[in-house]
Amino acid sequence: MKSSAGAFFRYFPIGRRDKNWGLYVTAVGEARIAPYTVYPPSGHPKGYAFDWQHGRILDGFALLYISSGRGKFEAKPNVSRPIEPGDAFLLFPRVWHRYAPDLETGWHEHWVGFDGETARHWLRHRFISAKKPVLKINVEDTVLATFSRMIQSVQANRPALQQILAGATANLLGLFYSAQQAQPAAETHNANAIELAIARIQNEYARDLNVKLLVKELGVSYSWFRARFSAHTGLGPHQYLLELRLARARNLLAETELSVKEIAVEMGFEDEHYFSRLFRQKLNLTPGEWRSRSRRH
Repeated sequence: MKSSAGAFFRYFPIGRRDKNWGLYVTAVGEARIAPYTVYPPSGHPKGYAFDWQHGRILDGFALLYISSGRGKFEAKPNVSRPIEPGDAFLLFPRVWHRYAPDLETGWHEHWVGFDGETARHWLRHRFISAKKPVLKINVEDTVLATFSRMIQSVQANRPALQQILAGATANLLGLFYSAQQAQPAAETHNANAIELAIARIQNEYARDLNVKLLVKELGVSYSWFRARFSAHTGLGPHQYLLELRLARARNLLAETELSVKEIAVEMGFEDEHYFSRLFRQKLNLTPGEWRSRSRRH
C-alpha cells in the first residue's frame, strides 16, 4: 500500500476464493498529478510501471477515470484519443497501451485493476471491447462515490474485501456499458423516446398496447426505435412487454386465488391457452405448477 498527499494505491494478492468469485481486483488507487510532474508516479511494482516511450502490456484489465485535467491515450492497433474530464478508458489483457496527462494541466486519475472469468466472459460477449476503450461517463458523482467507497474499504481492511471491491468494480463497468449504449449526440432530439416508451409500457402493459402505434405517437421510425430499445434494455419492445406481463402473472399466481383464465385476461392475453403455452416455454412449468411450487416455499 502507498499513500501520500497526492496518491493512494494498493495491489492485492489473489487467492483461490477470489478467483472462484469470478471477478477479482488486482489493484485500486487514485492520484492527483500536478502540472509538469513526471508521469507515472514511482512506486508501482514491476509489471505495472511504465513510461510513455515504451508503453505497457498488462495480463489483466484496468479501468481509469479522469475527473479533472487532460491528457492522451493510445493503444494498439490504432487507437489514439485525447482524454478530457469525465472520460473513462479500459485497458485489456495483452493489449499494448500508454497514457499520460498533458504537462500543462496534469490530471486527477482514479483506477482499478481487475480480472477473472466474469470479466473474460464480458469480453467474449462484447460487453466490453478493445475497439471502444474510451467513453465519457456522465454520472461523475456516482463514479467518484464508488471509487471513494472502494478506497475506504481498503483502508478499513473490511472482511471479504475482495468481494466488496469486485461488486464496486462491476458497478463501474455497468456504468461504462451504459455509456456505451447511450445515444449518439446526433440523435439527441430523440433522446427521451426510449424512456417515454418504457414508462408507457410499464404503466400500460396489461392493456391492449400496440407498440407500433406507440412508436408512431413518439414520432420516430420503428427500425430506429427497435434498435435503440434493444440496446437500452437488452430486449426487443415486444419481448420486453411479454416479460413484464409474465412477471406480473407469476406474482398473481403466487399471491391471489384468481384462476389462470382470469390472470391471462388481466395481463392482456386474450387466449388462456396461448398464455399457458408461453408461460411453459419461458419457465418450463405450467401456471398451475408454478402456483403450487411457489406456495410450498
